[in-house]
Amino acid sequence: MAATLFAVLSLVAGTVAAQVPGGELQRLQARAASAHLAATDEWHALLHYEPNWLHGGVHSEVASSWFFLAADGRTDPAAELGATLAGLFSKRPIGPRQLPAYCLFVARRKFLVKALDIDTSHLPVHDCPGYRRWRALIAPSSASLVFPTAFPNSPSSMFGHTLLRIDSSRKGPGTELLSYAVNFAAAAPQGKRGLGFVWKGLTGGYPGVFGLFPYYKKVKQYAWIENRDVWSYPLNLTRAQLSRLVDHVWEMDHVHFVYYFLNKNCAYQLLSLLDVARPHLHLTRQYNWYAIPSDTIRSLADVPGLMGPATYRPSMETTLRWETEQLSPAAQALARRISRRELAPDAPAVQALKPERRAAVLEVAYDALNYQLSSKEVKAAVPGRSGRDYANHILAVRASIPRRSPFGRVPAPKISPEDGHRSLRVNASGVYADGRFSLGFRIRPAYHDLLDNPGGYTRGAAIDFADIGLRLDPSDGRVRLDDMRLLSITSLSPRNAWFKPVSFTVDTGLRRRPSAHVFTDARNDLGYYLQGGPGLAWGGRDLIGYTFGLMSFDANPGLQPAWALGAGGSAGLLAYPVPAVQFKAEAGWLQYAAGADGHYGWATLGAQVPIVNNFAFRSTVGYENTRISDGLRVDFGIQAYF
Repeated sequence: MAATLFAVLSLVAGTVAAQVPGGELQRLQARAASAHLAATDEWHALLHYEPNWLHGGVHSEVASSWFFLAADGRTDPAAELGATLAGLFSKRPIGPRQLPAYCLFVARRKFLVKALDIDTSHLPVHDCPGYRRWRALIAPSSASLVFPTAFPNSPSSMFGHTLLRIDSSRKGPGTELLSYAVNFAAAAPQGKRGLGFVWKGLTGGYPGVFGLFPYYKKVKQYAWIENRDVWSYPLNLTRAQLSRLVDHVWEMDHVHFVYYFLNKNCAYQLLSLLDVARPHLHLTRQYNWYAIPSDTIRSLADVPGLMGPATYRPSMETTLRWETEQLSPAAQALARRISRRELAPDAPAVQALKPERRAAVLEVAYDALNYQLSSKEVKAAVPGRSGRDYANHILAVRASIPRRSPFGRVPAPKISPEDGHRSLRVNASGVYADGRFSLGFRIRPAYHDLLDNPGGYTRGAAIDFADIGLRLDPSDGRVRLDDMRLLSITSLSPRNAWFKPVSFTVDTGLRRRPSAHVFTDARNDLGYYLQGGPGLAWGGRDLIGYTFGLMSFDANPGLQPAWALGAGGSAGLLAYPVPAVQFKAEAGWLQYAAGADGHYGWATLGAQVPIVNNFAFRSTVGYENTRISDGLRVDFGIQAYF
């Protein structure tokens, strides 16, 4: 992991103990107790205290023991406050940076000095050179929340990410790339970003750490390498609030948290920093069970005056797709040949074009090669140093054409992430299946499926987590579990002449086959399944066709034996005819190859139409077929997003 700026800029302090002036510490501790400072929102935010779930009291989310100066400081805010006051009267070095409390816990110290009107001339430490140089380098003038959008082709980034950008007073307008980024992430080994990373992230297998980086490195990582669009939201913080936040960032160097992918993640911990800046907002208290970046952005948008209007930075892939759509097929073919060095940028076929069209072809050729050279997923046609030199040659030929770029700014999506639908979804529907009518109820904590309104989300990407369905028989009041999707991820990444991504789907949980048979007593009506595989997708923004190769494992007491391993495939269409209206048609077949004999085939047609904000009508019609039975099911109902 890259070294943070904290370690580079901090200086080691002396270790000589100082004498505490008689009685002064005791008087300060008594005044702090009388004023109940340990119970204030400010103190709880600085120590990352949160209420205990099952009984009274609090505990800190910080896992580093050195962060607490009292033996029981992790669970006793008053003891930690008293110990911090005592620490200000000592030169004893603390923590990995070996700094005295006065220089290590700057935000804590400033809070106590102001609240108790402490005369700092009585303290043995009066200057912190490392901290002063660090603050001078950062020179904070404003802050923004930054949201790189979801990247479903990487399971570790499937919900998106949030970080803070600290803009410097020394930088001018439009120079945000020269700012600094405050990032929270799991301290995982390099390259660990697959399903194993997700599992350890779900179970607290990694420590979580804050880091400070030049912002341009994060833009390069997200917008260029990972091809994720980036949104940023200016935060309206006072000078004092921003200063307190930055001081706390200094305190966070080398501090470890327990990282949990679903709740104690980047989105949650960025809220904890904003709670330090504005403690009375209690932002983290809204997210005990799970914290999804887009939801936390909506929470900030709900605070009047906290966030300014969003700005949009498209990824390299988004930019290149937008540019190529504006070229004719013949011009695209020329640009591809130039980018692959199959045709010189000043070849006669290129020179024969009008200047404006020639400039467009060369810009696309340059952007395509630059995209390939920057991406970890795409192999460049002209790799390495020779590729960089050739890209510069294309750029030089383009510069010789006295024309402005024919491409303007990539238009921002009409709906930004904070205006997308809420991730918690509740559905109530009528169900006709197996010759009878019943009522269906569903609840899904997170996050988005292919029939949800894609506004504010990554189009063609779906993640369902803990989606539970129940059925009620009105005739006798029986309630049965319909199905439960523990986790379902689908990524449809359309291919064309420029991009050759591989789509994928994975789905696991409990299901019935056929799903119409919820009220039967057959033993094979409910069982565990794991299904998924790679695929290909084609199309544009309004129509996507796709196909998947599938492997499937079923465990069910009704099977003989009680398991089955199958293989097959599926194909479908996803259509967006008008904004907020979605249609999906899919058919598939699985043939069991081991375990139980048989097959499973299905065909479904689904649609969703908006009613009012955060309410929609959804209907699905499905037919399923197995070796021993089949079933037709029709669902029609209303769903709400919270």
